[in-house]
Amino acid sequence: MAVRLDDDLLEFFRRPLMCIIAGADATGRPSAGRGVGLHLMEGREAIEIIFSAWQWPRLESDIRRTGRIAATFVSPSDYVSFQLKGRAAMRDTEALDLDRADRFMTCATNELESLGVPRRLIAPWLTACEARVIQLDVSETYIQTPGPLAGMLAGARSR
Repeated sequence: MAVRLDDDLLEFFRRPLMCIIAGADATGRPSAGRGVGLHLMEGREAIEIIFSAWQWPRLESDIRRTGRIAATFVSPSDYVSFQLKGRAAMRDTEALDLDRADRFMTCATNELESLGVPRRLIAPWLTACEARVIQLDVSETYIQTPGPLAGMLAGARSR
């Protein structure tokens, strides 16, 4: 069942972010990569994530075979984090995707640099070489911000 992203999460996605994508092969062996762009889909139940198949070839293969991922987005300035899980499908990359990746990487680089990370250290982390686009149909959203709510479903409240 698809989950609709709420207004708070949509606002979060407007911040400079970092992204880790996790997949697994058919035997459950994990693979991971770094996302370098995103696009929120109409209807708020899906998100597109851009990554480098050149840098993360096993991740591409695993997504194509299993059709599942988890993507964790982190705000570097305060560690506010959310993980989205669900069905994933690859689609062809278009010019607009490369523009989105460029904006995402520029914002992330500027944010990390403002926090004291030298630009020369950031550059190898973020590339759109052989960019691929994953459409993630969100079925679960978790709070991953360090603290007492970490691991809880987003929107859930403790009693």
